[in-house]
Amino acid sequence: MPRTTAALAAVCAAVLIALAAPSQASAAWKLRFTAGFNHGLNTSIWTRYNGTPRCCHETVWRPSHDVVRGGLLRLQNYRDSAYGGRWVSGGLSMGRSLNQTYGRYRIRFRISPGRGVGMCMFLWPKQGWPPEIDFAEESSAVGGRLWETSTLHYSPRNLEIHHRVHANFTNWHTIGVNWRPGRITYVLDGHAWARIWNSHVPNRPMHLGIQTHVGTNGSTGPSPDSSTPSKVGLQIDWIKIWRWT
Repeated sequence: MPRTTAALAAVCAAVLIALAAPSQASAAWKLRFTAGFNHGLNTSIWTRYNGTPRCCHETVWRPSHDVVRGGLLRLQNYRDSAYGGRWVSGGLSMGRSLNQTYGRYRIRFRISPGRGVGMCMFLWPKQGWPPEIDFAEESSAVGGRLWETSTLHYSPRNLEIHHRVHANFTNWHTIGVNWRPGRITYVLDGHAWARIWNSHVPNRPMHLGIQTHVGTNGSTGPSPDSSTPSKVGLQIDWIKIWRWT
């Protein structure tokens, strides 16, 4: 055949082969865990928080504030008469059930507005600290749910790498992180919105944690005030986790 026709045929063949073969990126991820909440909360997988954390000394976590209703996991924040009318929050982790080095994480969620109530979805090390990968975090100072922040904590001297993404998080969104050797990619609704590709990327086993809190998270953040609704909740529809192979 003519040279130009032969060249075109070769290009078409290469395209067909590329389309038929799985990409290296997709082949590297193997689904390891998926959870909806139509059948309640599996407490052999999830450890519910109970107590006051070092990070958020105004917060009280209680297992009773991790509620499954209507097929949704709900981390509830409200003044609880069982604890003297204090604001009580919810949180849970997979620390006892799934630790892995590298992974792909996706969470379908929304959160109601409320000044003084913050939230965080993150990867926490199996042992020690740092590192820590916060892939969806909102300070209690914001409350309007129009931003989520990512933070890579990579040094005990509180050295960090921050990014921020804008959306209305009172609506449903799917947020997550791809964590590979030397690479972190933050993803919102299927689109990468920030990347870290350097030697600070962790390379040790970590697990998923999800929490809400009131007041300060470390050194900043107000308590709920007169503008805060009586109940503020983080709702989760589903969670999926892949491992890197």
